[in-house]
This record gives sequence, structure tokens and C-alpha cells, in this order.
Amino acid sequence: MTSPLLEPRMRLGDLLLARRYITAEQLEQTLEKQSEDNTSSLLGELLVELGFCSEEQVLECLADELSLPFVRLDNRLFDPRLFETIPREFIEKNTVLPLFRVRDMLTVAVAEPTNVFLLDQLREIASCRVQMVVATAKDIRRMVQTYLPNTRVFVIDDIIDDASGASVELIEDAVDDIGANAEIAGQSPIIRLVNY
Repeated sequence: MTSPLLEPRMRLGDLLLARRYITAEQLEQTLEKQSEDNTSSLLGELLVELGFCSEEQVLECLADELSLPFVRLDNRLFDPRLFETIPREFIEKNTVLPLFRVRDMLTVAVAEPTNVFLLDQLREIASCRVQMVVATAKDIRRMVQTYLPNTRVFVIDDIIDDASGASVELIEDAVDDIGANAEIAGQSPIIRLVNY
């Protein structure tokens, strides 16, 4: 399901044309491809995919039209402790990055500024007022990977360090009779049904 979108006052193609990021021919070619493919791809995504402009240029135009600041993310721009404010799953799914908090105002970088539900979800999760700024998805993902490493990935050196001082004691040395287990499994009603 796609998110409801805020509509800029001017269409994205016109914004990109006005800034001379694309030509009229490139816009027409992209619109034709969008209608031919009959996909739900957004115009900005197709323009970037075709190499006519960059994601940064698309987001810069959208941010300006929606009166939101466009930022280039830098590690000096945010407080890593704010990762505790918003769950990792939400950060990754919605491509957002909590940057900093001043009193009761949390500033969050988003890659999809036209998603109308995102601001409400952020307010509910953070339990404070939220101000959005726009950044590229690539920059947000880079910062998340740098400052919020995947907890499901582990380093074998950590395991070796943990076990290096400990002694291992064998509690029981047992070998199951595999033949008996195979015979029981073969008599299971499901196995008999499949073999039928």
C-alpha cells in the first residue's frame, strides 16, 4: 500500500524544469515511460532511474516547494542517543533519522517528505513535537548503518573473547538412537498420507 502524499503547489516536473535540472524532452520521455509501463513509480524515481537528474535534485525541489529545509547529513548534525527515541524497524522501514532535540521539538530527517502519515506517526512514537527536514535516502541509510549497526550481525572475535576465560564442562555424553526415531516418524499419520 502506498502512502497518501502531500501535493506540492507546483508539479515536480515543472519544478525541475524551472531549476534547469532536466529538459522538456527528458520530462516528456519520462512521462511517456511512466504511462507506458503503467507502474506506480513516482515521477522523481523514474527521472533518477533514467539518469536525468539526481535524487538530491528531486528532493531539493520537493523540500523547497513544501517549505521544508533540505539537509546534507553530517555526523556533526545529529545526536546518536536519539536512536532510542524511534525504533530501528520504523527508522529502516520509513527511511527516517532522528537528528537532534531542542526542548520538546525533535528534528527528523525524512526521505519521503510527501508522506502525510509520517509526521503523525513520528509524533506518536516520539511523544513530542516533530519538525521534518528532507535528506536523501542514501544519506539516511549511510548514517543509520554507521551509528546503528545491525544487532543481528555479530563478530566471531566477540564470541572467542567471551569464551576465552571460561572452562567448558561436559555434562552428559549421549547418542540418540536414530533408528528408533526414524521408525516412529515413518508411522506418523502425515507420513502415511504422503506415502499413500
